[in-house]
Amino acid sequence: MSKNKNQLARFRRIHELLTLRKGAVVKPEEFCRACDISRRTLDNDLAFMREEFRAPIIWDKQRLGYCYEHPFDLTSQIALNTEDVHRLHVAVETLAQFEHLEVFRDLRETVEKIRKGVSGWVRRSAAAKSIYFEPVQNAGTEHLPTLLRAIEERRRVTFGYQSFQQPEAQQCDLEPYCIRQYDQRWYVVGHSPQYNYLKPFALDRIASRPELTKTIFPAPDFKPEQFFLHIYGMHTEPIEQAREVVIGFSPLQARYFVSRPFHPYRLLEEYADGSIRVQLHVCITIELIRKLASYGHEAEVLAPGELRDTMRVFFEEGRRKYGDKD
Repeated sequence: MSKNKNQLARFRRIHELLTLRKGAVVKPEEFCRACDISRRTLDNDLAFMREEFRAPIIWDKQRLGYCYEHPFDLTSQIALNTEDVHRLHVAVETLAQFEHLEVFRDLRETVEKIRKGVSGWVRRSAAAKSIYFEPVQNAGTEHLPTLLRAIEERRRVTFGYQSFQQPEAQQCDLEPYCIRQYDQRWYVVGHSPQYNYLKPFALDRIASRPELTKTIFPAPDFKPEQFFLHIYGMHTEPIEQAREVVIGFSPLQARYFVSRPFHPYRLLEEYADGSIRVQLHVCITIELIRKLASYGHEAEVLAPGELRDTMRVFFEEGRRKYGDKD
């Protein structure tokens, strides 16, 4: 159906007026005022709705108005083209990956409404799925409602936290600023009085239910997109400063990196064989080191010297572990 958005909006308004009357008639002038159209346009719209959508709109001669002959659902009749169906399919499957989270329980109803609205175009069977998302970490998501409420009300929370580096859970206070989902884990980021800097806490390591306190913290001057701009991963330390990191990639790995870079970069040099040299403005964290190490011999850290030395030690220790056994 090649109709403009204004016409579709009129159809919905006409349908709304007829539905709200529940059997009572709607005068032609009421339609014209509500839709800001002429009587001729109204006649054309009504004719189109009857023909294309099979809308049971009838003229009541006694009451001199229009009404539905029987209940009618306009939304189920609007035709979808192939592109519409594909877009809805992607939208439904994207939303569906969060259906299992309790905090998004209302999303289940929304997804179901979309599925019903497209009348079977988006199939519910798992076997029929053509889009597969990597499963999202579920551990710790039961804390999301409390943390989201704390963020909205700017209230400090307290909870037990089991760090991988500590033998026992530690009690933590946090002024939460935002929730972030990264690498299949959920994190809450905020200011921790114990650490006195912005710190992420993995939800799957929260050992006790977060409790809201009466302490209200001031609205933070915090923008997640700026905070994580020069950080690869989640780990942050107060002494970290973004550095200029220069990396050389082999011809093959260069293609992978350019097609999907793990961090914003500046191309410094592109060589005849396809290899490249790039510069990243990024904090040097353990996650960055592990990422660079994952490229093996396909990438070489050229600067700064400290990071290059760190990578050399990293690979030397790995080589010793894989050395010949006596």
